[in-house]
Amino acid sequence: MARISYVNKDQASDEVKEIYSQIEQGFGTLPNFFKAMAQSPEALKMVWGIFSQVVPSWKLSPKLLELAYIRASQLNGCDY
Repeated sequence: MARISYVNKDQASDEVKEIYSQIEQGFGTLPNFFKAMAQSPEALKMVWGIFSQVVPSWKLSPKLLELAYIRASQLNGCDY
């Protein structure tokens, strides 16, 4: 269970919805990390600004990338 609540699309401001749209284009999905980050739209904008510079250079499919996230979480003893 998340300690920080997620901002779902239907609850989001127009500014956050636009960023969500960009995130979905980049990742193929909307990761919960960004939904939690949206509690602070300015932080979301800043973090997405960094991610958006990196995402296009990734050569992995969204499915394989997600598997990498899961495995990294397992190796580090993190809940995912």
